[in-house]
Amino acid sequence: MRVVARRGFEATVGEIAALSEVSPRTIFRHYKSQSALIAFTLQDMFEAGNRPIDGLPRPSDDLDGWLEGLTLALHTRGVEIFGVVIWDLLHAPGAVPAAISEIIGAQVEFRREAIRHFTTIAWQAAGGKGQAPDSLASAFTVQLSPFTTQTLMVERDQTPAQVAALSADVLKMLLQRAVEAQSRVQPDIEGDAGAGEREN
Repeated sequence: MRVVARRGFEATVGEIAALSEVSPRTIFRHYKSQSALIAFTLQDMFEAGNRPIDGLPRPSDDLDGWLEGLTLALHTRGVEIFGVVIWDLLHAPGAVPAAISEIIGAQVEFRREAIRHFTTIAWQAAGGKGQAPDSLASAFTVQLSPFTTQTLMVERDQTPAQVAALSADVLKMLLQRAVEAQSRVQPDIEGDAGAGEREN
């Protein structure tokens, strides 16, 4: 995982063998090819990245603290676990062996569900009613992305903790704005419904 995080899909069996203190021949006893080794390594990386986040407050008790803890955990994991391989994942479809593509495809679907889940939790804890707006889900997707972490680290020389703090602030602001927008629209809808009932 350390070699793949540092070298991406260019990681060689020789490099992995050297860090593992075994011979390349030993690795090839367990994996048919370099791509098979990368595929299994990616699976391990995704499992490590998807483990539960301990120590978060309940969103209903401390939404700001929950957002701060969530963003810090995800941005830190993105760097510690994935490193530069994240860019290879972005350009991977059609350019890598099927085993790697399948793992990436499954992870994309898992991530979509996770983002949906986080967005819904935050929306409801902030006082939103019904389904969260699509724009809010898009904001969560961007602000919790490992691509955001890597981009701000490279282009703005920020640490994962700084990226997380910015992401948490952006999400707090957008949540508040979305809930306020809904509360301005909601009375109008309820008022129209009440008027219709009075006419009947």
